[in-house]
Amino acid sequence: MTIAWDNRFNIGHSTIDAEHKGLLIIINSIELALKHPNDKETLLYSINLLYEMAMDHFRYEEALLAKYTYQDMEQNSDGHKNLVIELHQAIDEIRTMIKKTAINTDDRLRLREYVSSLANGWLLHLIQEDLKMKDFIVGKY
Repeated sequence: MTIAWDNRFNIGHSTIDAEHKGLLIIINSIELALKHPNDKETLLYSINLLYEMAMDHFRYEEALLAKYTYQDMEQNSDGHKNLVIELHQAIDEIRTMIKKTAINTDDRLRLREYVSSLANGWLLHLIQEDLKMKDFIVGKY
């Protein structure tokens, strides 16, 4: 399930909005890579890139929220921690699949479920947590 960026997802901070868009692009690229599951290098590269970008984004966002003492910072941070757990599970599953000679239909379905779960978790966090920052963050930087 690819997710199209919607400007309603913007929180009004150019760096955070750009990072959110970048994370969405990588999630969508993983979805595309799953259409060619035996191209294991692309799949692994994409999931590793998502991890690196997500970790950098979470650090940046949390530092910004701490700087301005955002009242829901702990809840936002907990959401990041949950996303990291899901991401680790997906990475472990993909690495396990890559060790196989060929990825079968059941493997492909399971991978799609992980990616769909990641996409849904990220989108839910964006809507439920990050958009709450919109009024708070505008004019702070």
